[in-house]
Amino acid sequence: MRSVIHLRVIAPASHSDAVVALLVDSKSVANVVVLRGAAVDPVGDMIHCDVAPEDASYIVGDLRRMGLGELGAIDIDEIDSSISVASRAAEDSAIGNSADSVIWENVAARIDNEGLISVGMVTLFAFAGVIAAVAILIDSAPIVVGAMALCPDFGPIAAFAVGVVRRDRARARGGLFALLVGFAAGIAASFAVVTVLTMIGVAPEAFNIENNALAESIAAPNIYSVVVAACAGAAGMLSVTLGKAGALVGVAVSITTIPAAAEIGLALSYGDWNSMGGAAGQLALNIGSLLISATLMLGFQRRRFHTRDGRRPPIG
Repeated sequence: MRSVIHLRVIAPASHSDAVVALLVDSKSVANVVVLRGAAVDPVGDMIHCDVAPEDASYIVGDLRRMGLGELGAIDIDEIDSSISVASRAAEDSAIGNSADSVIWENVAARIDNEGLISVGMVTLFAFAGVIAAVAILIDSAPIVVGAMALCPDFGPIAAFAVGVVRRDRARARGGLFALLVGFAAGIAASFAVVTVLTMIGVAPEAFNIENNALAESIAAPNIYSVVVAACAGAAGMLSVTLGKAGALVGVAVSITTIPAAAEIGLALSYGDWNSMGGAAGQLALNIGSLLISATLMLGFQRRRFHTRDGRRPPIG
């Protein structure tokens, strides 16, 4: 059993034979099925096939260059297992390892869903900021981990990286805007909640950063912060492109961001301007490192993709 990428293609009759020839001649494609006249809107033939994950984006690129994105449709579905000798032969003929394959069209769709601003995203930033602020108040590392897991900050970072690499200014601006608004919400929420907790006597009337190891470390940016943020950004981007992003990746990224944002709000509430400045410097430094490292990682992966695409032998 092998994992495969299933393509469903709608092609006008004028293009159908060329599409079938492309798929049949590719050694990394298997199980080609043609249903003549099956498509009603748009009118055309329905073509199904399985593609080795390593070559899926290349085949999709070939189909898009034939104009099928405009004249018909290309649907992409990831199949966990295919019991087929032909599928096994297709994957064996592909160069590379399926675990390292990148389906670029799916990456773009995933980032559009998770990286652009929405009410839900801003709300998650706010909740993460409150949880992190409480964790700082009681100097609790386990609780701050919960805030890191909840914070959705890497989606906008990935959107920014994709926008820069693909020279899509609207997407880059959208990711950056979502990031700034999200952290503003986290800061505002932490400020509001800490202020209320202080007023009702739950939180202390004064907050001394020197007696709080967590707060003290957050307000003191240094080169180690840059190293951690740069590694987290690169690893996060790699996980997104490989389709393996999860809660642990979110924690790794947010460890450099949401605690600093929460401490800004907390320091504002207590009027601790020195701590606020240190936390703001930490947040700015880490966001910059995350954006740069994520963009460089994505650019490296795209360069590899285009280099291999240019070296592919002609099909047929």
